[in-house]
Amino acid sequence: MEFEKPPLRGKAKNLYGLSDFAFSLMASVENYYLMFFLTNVAKLPLAGIATATSLAYTADSVGQGIYAGIISAVKPMRWGKNRSYMLLFPPLVVLTFVLTFSRIGPDSFALFVCGTMLFLTNMTRTFTWTSNLNLVNVLASSADDRSLLASRRATWTAAAGMVYSYAVIPNIARLQQVMPEQMVYTFIAMITSAFYMLMCWVVFWGTSGYEATGEAAKAQGASASQQIGLIDILKSAIQNPYLLVILVGALISSCFSAGMTSANTYYYTYIGKPNLFPLQLFCQAAMGTFSSFIAASVGKRIGYKTSVLIGTFGMAACNLTGSLVAMRSNELLIACIICRSFFQGINGPNLIALYGDCAIYARWKTGKETSAFVMGSQTIPLKIGLMLRGILVPLILAISGFDPNIAPADAGVDIKNGIITMFLRLPAIGGAIYGAILLFGFRLTRERVNEMQNEINEREAAQMLEASA
Repeated sequence: MEFEKPPLRGKAKNLYGLSDFAFSLMASVENYYLMFFLTNVAKLPLAGIATATSLAYTADSVGQGIYAGIISAVKPMRWGKNRSYMLLFPPLVVLTFVLTFSRIGPDSFALFVCGTMLFLTNMTRTFTWTSNLNLVNVLASSADDRSLLASRRATWTAAAGMVYSYAVIPNIARLQQVMPEQMVYTFIAMITSAFYMLMCWVVFWGTSGYEATGEAAKAQGASASQQIGLIDILKSAIQNPYLLVILVGALISSCFSAGMTSANTYYYTYIGKPNLFPLQLFCQAAMGTFSSFIAASVGKRIGYKTSVLIGTFGMAACNLTGSLVAMRSNELLIACIICRSFFQGINGPNLIALYGDCAIYARWKTGKETSAFVMGSQTIPLKIGLMLRGILVPLILAISGFDPNIAPADAGVDIKNGIITMFLRLPAIGGAIYGAILLFGFRLTRERVNEMQNEINEREAAQMLEASA
């Protein structure tokens, strides 16, 4: 019996995005505190940190295309092609993430454990994240549905920042009064990753019925029209100029922004007022939640590409302005970051909608359903950025004369300039380049996407009719 997907409504519509909320909480712990934990808490050597983290992120970056390819190419498991990974992989995320924030044995062994667990946690987390992201195409029946779901993801992701700002950061200081400092970060990693696991299971439950499972999934996976090989995956990328434009621009932006979130923590340790750090994160998250919520409406009104361009150039301008005031006024910097969050919230959901358009183009071009790979490919630039963070942060800190034993009040101008360069100057440059690439390189229009979707529907209807004859 042919599987029929219901229209988007009910639990699926209301619960989708909760796992992104939890993912953001957990990722924030890694983005803001992993490098700080390794340098200032575990006090491991900078060269060793650079080697361990860069190797972990490099291996993960190489594997990124493989992860998405596996989801696209492997036959559906018992609970569906995407939802199965959201059920099975989250417990592995918890185990590996907790061990990443550990300081076990001598320096060399501690670095080995941290690097290995960092790779494994990103690998297992990417499977669940990519599967969750591809549910946008699984649940949606139209471009407006995709835009709505992308906006929901971005809204929940931004909202997590408000919780993180006052539920995580202040409690790190409080927990240090009752347990060793190193154990504090391990405990925070355990709580946030366990919460992520639970939210993945909630979304798994809420999306039941939208993806073929059991015998229907096996029949779908065995269908010749659904079988996907390496050649199909390569074609979906190589023959997709619009996807390549986005990926090249995103790669450049990620390279320049690699150390931004880590530098944010160092900024409030060595330059800004530490008590304002939670306030900054709360305000930027609140603004991001608002702008993400309205992003779908903005994209529908003025176009997804235009929305992305406004967001990208707006973020670059805010980073540049922030770099000019960061040394003089913590409050003015926070104002710039709040403005940046507004543009980021407009940018994110509409960028996902552009990836969705690229997935439609790939299916129209190749005749194969490779949306898991196309949608998951957006993590490739992010992973490469993380790889470079493992190199960039220790490198810039070393060049700036960083020493974890130096009191924050005694930090020199070189250290402060290095932190601001990572935090604001480099991201401003990367954002401007990314915007220019999208402006001149991405030519896929909404009208053309709708035409391709109609052609796909007609083609598949004809195939079904022929198969039933």
